[in-house]
Amino acid sequence: MYWTSARPDRVVRALRGLVLGLLLGPLGVSGSAAADCDAEADVLSRAQCSGVLRIGVRSDYPPFATTQRGEPSGFEIALARRLAAGLGLQPQFHPVTPANRIAALADDRVDLVIATMGHTVQRDAEVRFVRPHYYQSRTVVLGDRRRVVATPAAIAGQTVCVSVGNSTNAELAERGANLMLFASAQQLVDQLELGACRLAAQDDSLFAPHLLRAEFAARHDIKFGFSPQAWGVAVRPQQGERLAARLSPLLRELHADGTLLALAQTHGVDTRFLLAEQARWRAPPCAAGDTAFSDPRCVAAPHDSHLQPTPIAPAVQRLEDWLQAQAGLELALPMLKTRIGLELFLQGIAYSLLLVAGAVIATLACSAGFALGLAARSAWLRWPLRLLLLTAQSTPLVLLMLFAGLLLSSWGSISAPGALATAVLVLGLFNGSSGGQAVAESRDALRGAGLPAGLRDGLRQARAQLVAFAVNATRGSPSASLIGVPELLSAQTDIASFTGERGFSFALLLVFYMAVVSTVVWLGRRWLERAP
Repeated sequence: MYWTSARPDRVVRALRGLVLGLLLGPLGVSGSAAADCDAEADVLSRAQCSGVLRIGVRSDYPPFATTQRGEPSGFEIALARRLAAGLGLQPQFHPVTPANRIAALADDRVDLVIATMGHTVQRDAEVRFVRPHYYQSRTVVLGDRRRVVATPAAIAGQTVCVSVGNSTNAELAERGANLMLFASAQQLVDQLELGACRLAAQDDSLFAPHLLRAEFAARHDIKFGFSPQAWGVAVRPQQGERLAARLSPLLRELHADGTLLALAQTHGVDTRFLLAEQARWRAPPCAAGDTAFSDPRCVAAPHDSHLQPTPIAPAVQRLEDWLQAQAGLELALPMLKTRIGLELFLQGIAYSLLLVAGAVIATLACSAGFALGLAARSAWLRWPLRLLLLTAQSTPLVLLMLFAGLLLSSWGSISAPGALATAVLVLGLFNGSSGGQAVAESRDALRGAGLPAGLRDGLRQARAQLVAFAVNATRGSPSASLIGVPELLSAQTDIASFTGERGFSFALLLVFYMAVVSTVVWLGRRWLERAP
């Protein structure tokens, strides 16, 4: 699928061949080469020969690029038309996505890409970015106006909705945010409007058109921004040098004469970056000369989104490659290859083990407490405990955990230790209420049989049920991620948010919890076997 403004017929092609023979002579390309449209020629020569510039653009990202009545429109589309006109070529638009835009260049399906692509150090190895850049975005955290999150430090303990694969998700995870994953960026807007997400993080260009809507802006605002990233026109690293060299002066002129600024205003795009660029490219040393396109005073450095590797990253990569080559097994271990991934992984294991141990102890302690309280002589103690017992047994664990999280957040920001203590208490009450009832019923049965019926006797008689409730507490521990406990489920979710790998990570999570539950079951059986 593509869109084009015109298709030259044979007569036009013949005339163009004569004209290009004159135009391309000074550039070192013969008229015969232009007429033949040599496939081995550089990108600019082939485009000038055909009269068409193939441009990769997005079709689903207003106001930068979208499709209306079958025709492309938006800020980037308007820029693409200006650049093609400056080269004397007709634009032919090919829809691309963030996932395939670089591949489209590499496979020679397009001559250049103008598709909301941030200039990063990592992408410099795959494409050639044309300087100057035409836009700059940043990642912003946006959410309910009633929620105060003024600084990046305040994001700790907050649940933030993000899309899978964004490198800046790692920065949020590193600051202690609890990340909720969605497959696409547009889903973030939908979930914000539905109220399912109170905070969301994404490129500010995604939220810009929605903030122009009065209803959306009345409910949501930008809390803070970070990680600025310039957007650039990209061409092939090989055979794209001459095209890039021709595009750079055109972009400088579009900045300096205010054309880009006017296009942004027309399409509702933020103009702060473009205002600064206009002033920069109108004045020395950027206003003239080819050296300006590599001068740090004129052009922004690429953003470095590389995550610091672990010392064992090369060995892990070799293991993955060996398993792929020998067994065809696509094993991915992202939690072992980056420093932040490994830190989150180890922290998740530690918190999970603390959570399980605390939940088991709290379950046994609450069981004893409920057993004593339910048998108390004072009605002032028995009836509140029975009400608490009814509440705990009739409410799903997830709802209890969420309610406890809301209470905790109402007292201020949620710390990891505070969330852990709250989760242990909820798991203990949820399972210990039933455990206490089982102990109380065992004591009643012992009394009915004329046997000793103290608390210790009741606990001994109900030990099988207590082991079952301790196992239930272990199985329910991942629900603690809902209130900000950085246990392993939460850690694996955060890791997947910036690595994009979810399959093996969550399979590993399954194995971990199977091992933990099996250990609790084994310990419980040992207790049952040893108890008199």
